[in-house]
Amino acid sequence: MKKFFAILAALCLLLSAFGAQAEAVESPAEPLSVTLDILNRGADAFYGCDVNISIKDFIALGFELGDACNVVLENDLYRYEFKSVPFYNGYYTKTGDPLLCGYGYAIKEKRGEDYQYTRTDYPYLRFCYNNREMWNLLHLTTDMKCTITLVEQGGYAYEQQLVGGLTYSKNYEDYEAKNGATKEEVFANFRAVRSEAMKENVLFRSASLFDNANNRATYVNDLAKANGINYVLNLADSQKKIDQYQKADVWETLDYSQKLLDNDQVCLMAMSAAYEGAAYQAALVKGLNSALEHHATKILFHCTEGKDRTGFVGVLLEGLCGATYEEMVYDYMVTYDNYYNLTEASDKTAYDYIVELKFNDMINYLLTFDSSLEAKGDGTYDLASVTPENYAAAARNLLSKAGMSEENLKALTDLLKK
Repeated sequence: MKKFFAILAALCLLLSAFGAQAEAVESPAEPLSVTLDILNRGADAFYGCDVNISIKDFIALGFELGDACNVVLENDLYRYEFKSVPFYNGYYTKTGDPLLCGYGYAIKEKRGEDYQYTRTDYPYLRFCYNNREMWNLLHLTTDMKCTITLVEQGGYAYEQQLVGGLTYSKNYEDYEAKNGATKEEVFANFRAVRSEAMKENVLFRSASLFDNANNRATYVNDLAKANGINYVLNLADSQKKIDQYQKADVWETLDYSQKLLDNDQVCLMAMSAAYEGAAYQAALVKGLNSALEHHATKILFHCTEGKDRTGFVGVLLEGLCGATYEEMVYDYMVTYDNYYNLTEASDKTAYDYIVELKFNDMINYLLTFDSSLEAKGDGTYDLASVTPENYAAAARNLLSKAGMSEENLKALTDLLKK
């Protein structure tokens, strides 16, 4: 009997100790999460949604550039859930992929080097698709909530570190002449589009001729005047935006910009960055038709920076003329040299990443318009076997499907092609 009570006492002590140990084990911490109001459709070309927190305050909560997050958008009618979304300070995802974007936010490192920067373009954190109109596609509204939950700290740290230093200065003095371009041309991202298949000094691209948010409009104004530009495809702006720009003091210096507007030599196209969309393509055809109607001989096309919307238009028009892949990628990447000093020689890994992420995405989309080509299982093409004739056929078919007549296709090709 004594033995029984001894065993019972020992068992009680064991259970008591186990209970104490169990109490000492902390409950797993709740994942970092925040629920925010959706404020509006983001006020730029990407048509995402601004959420009610600044980038700085979002980072202060514990989120870091390069994190992977789950995102939920919901109201009483809709619920959208996105898994493992990257948080970047730029648009470093494939077309159609979602991201949390703190565009231009300062980072402390650039590929292992100390790198301090103070520019923050976006007042709020933005959630969006890259180059697709999330706001319109998902029918987003301002009564929605956005819940962001950290699922992997640094899940995209490699990508963020690789190209997260691609922020640029708005100060003219920070730039220099290079590669045969003047300091003014580099700062304004201004150049003639060149290939062996194209006539020289007919087609030009640049940063904005009207929007001085990045301090470049005055330089583009002077270069447009010096190069005799007689028609402008303004991919970015509406008349409402032009009215706002004209209220700024700097407008007095934009004499050539105003002259072109006065003479009806500007097509205001107000395009989003969604180059795959029917609205983008219809607006482009409208602008090109207008340039032909005005008998343009020197055409300048631009968006705000001359990088994304302008980049696809450049690919399309160069392709229409039968440019080679090498010529098109060179012209596209000049922008990254002008803004960020990124070249194949300066950082081949980052250069190749941007080419694959941005340029090849555009090229592979364009090639879907050539039915003679067969895509690989992942929807991309064997670019080594694609010819200039394939690019020309694809560009013609895209423009034709977007509404350009055969007569105007011929006139455009005759204007641009040797």
